[in-house]
Amino acid sequence: MGAKFKISVEIVNDDGSITLEPIMVEKEIPSLQDFMVGENFRQNFDKYERAVLKARKEVVESATKGYLKEVSKKNSMSGRKNLNRKKL
Repeated sequence: MGAKFKISVEIVNDDGSITLEPIMVEKEIPSLQDFMVGENFRQNFDKYERAVLKARKEVVESATKGYLKEVSKKNSMSGRKNLNRKKL
């Protein structure tokens, strides 16, 4: 293997503010030279495809976890405000 595949995700609000900082995952993939040689194309493509799918899964899981963490923070703060209003 002689190349890297990088995939990143960031969540941005409509106003341009960042909800979640960029998350990047990097995986090793076969180099272009490996494909150009013509031998073991299927094996090289399988390695490439598996690396891409694994990277996508990892980055989406991390982004979802971070996003839900931010949502829970906002919901808990909102809930506290509502509790304070009810006491008055």
